[in-house]
Amino acid sequence: MTPIPPEQLRTWMLDILQEVHDFCEKNSLRYYLAFGTLLGAVRHKGFIPWDDDIDIWMPRPDYEKLCSNFSHPYLKVINARTRENYPLDFTKVHDERTLVTEEGGDGDWGVFIDIFPLDGIPSEAEFTKMKKKVAAFRHLAANQRFTRKFKIARSTGLKKSLAAIAGKIIHPFISLSSILKKEDKYMRRYDFDGCPFCSDLTEIKPSLLEKSMVRERILLDFEGRKFYGPKEYDKWLTLVFGDYMTPPPEDKRVAIHMLRGFVK
Repeated sequence: MTPIPPEQLRTWMLDILQEVHDFCEKNSLRYYLAFGTLLGAVRHKGFIPWDDDIDIWMPRPDYEKLCSNFSHPYLKVINARTRENYPLDFTKVHDERTLVTEEGGDGDWGVFIDIFPLDGIPSEAEFTKMKKKVAAFRHLAANQRFTRKFKIARSTGLKKSLAAIAGKIIHPFISLSSILKKEDKYMRRYDFDGCPFCSDLTEIKPSLLEKSMVRERILLDFEGRKFYGPKEYDKWLTLVFGDYMTPPPEDKRVAIHMLRGFVK
């Protein structure tokens, strides 16, 4: 395999985002730049200099349509519905001509962008219940992953140790894919457009968003191209990052995923 230089890896990701953007435009689907990608668009007009991936949100109805209908010669949708033992509760669009390795990861895919569903939330009280339930699904899935790879759960403590033991006991009877499919079904229990709130429940610490924060979109500059972000991006970025226009200290400016790419 031929290594992809780090600076070129971003270009591959950007091209995938462009294809997804074009598909969404053609099919009237909503998406928004998310997380560090949104912050990068606002603060740097492109990638955060030390970031190494691309994230977008999609309202659940649009997310489902993309997952079911996206078609491309070599870019493919992968998630727990399309691939057995896929380990994550969100979707990637990846380039199957390539392979990516991630420090500490257990994936098997090519150069990718991450696509996260935004689900409808009817009330703050229901959000509290839902995020606890989803966290329980995620913890069970994590223990299944550790069990499958013969690893010991990273966290200590009585509750987590008992959960790890439970994961080992049930491992022969329930698959990772079935856990993630049940989690996915639970997250989409409410109609996105009929709810006053929404959230990306796949986050470790999800935020409850008023629908007004994502109701309107604007095009943002990103590496010389334009992609959609929420018009009210300031509210979300402030909620998550506080003073988001001030970069973190230099010792915190590190890539999260430590990706290396290869052409097959």
